[in-house]
Amino acid sequence: NMNNKKPDRGVGLVYRYLKLNHPSPISWKLILKPICASTEIELSNWIAKKPVKENQPIAIFSSCQRFGQGQAGRIWYSPKGGVWVSTAIKRKGNCENNSQLYGFAVALALVERIERIGIDVKIKWPNDLLVDGQKLAGILPRLFFRGEKLRLLRVGVGLNVLNNVPKEAVSLKQIIGDKNMNINFWSSEVLIAIERSLELLDNKKFLCSEVEQRLWSRKYTDKKTGYQWDIKGIDSSGRLILFGKDKVKLLSSQS
Repeated sequence: NMNNKKPDRGVGLVYRYLKLNHPSPISWKLILKPICASTEIELSNWIAKKPVKENQPIAIFSSCQRFGQGQAGRIWYSPKGGVWVSTAIKRKGNCENNSQLYGFAVALALVERIERIGIDVKIKWPNDLLVDGQKLAGILPRLFFRGEKLRLLRVGVGLNVLNNVPKEAVSLKQIIGDKNMNINFWSSEVLIAIERSLELLDNKKFLCSEVEQRLWSRKYTDKKTGYQWDIKGIDSSGRLILFGKDKVKLLSSQS
């Protein structure tokens, strides 16, 4: 292609932002698909062929997904202009089988990146980021074990940047206008957040108290019964501590 038009998307540009903003021993392998059914499926297929190496996590980005995966099997609307990525990191060490804490760690790390540009972001339990009650990002955490040993941390992230969004959602472009709306920059910010999440996992107390301060609501409505609980906080396993009229309940996202 001989014309001089700069590509609007490219893993080379994501790498460049990563190096500029975040010196790190971790060396990402980045793959960009122009379109795919789901980055989660692409990642599973990739890992089946090539195991993930220590300090060499994999990230598969797609410009748009036909069947992006959201929470509880819902479809995540993912047209061109957002960051749609699935990542896998090999992590040693014992880690309890708790994808909720990992989801929190990624959510908080991403909130930190977005707060740096002056946006007030809240965390809707378990894994959504909201601005003024509208969904800006969603996180899908998964842990893979071999026996007792943690083998892989996997997480899918969808971040609305300059894409069109459904009415209950919001994009960064809508919040701050046209400034800094570079999809490669925001792709690198998501990877930086995923690296940072590993540090946060090592300090559960700090992680849970920081998430607690950023909870979007102090109420939790049980979808089955309609009963409204007060959220008193988050315990060290990432469960919601709920108070009712005369009862207390711990709620896990895996339950």
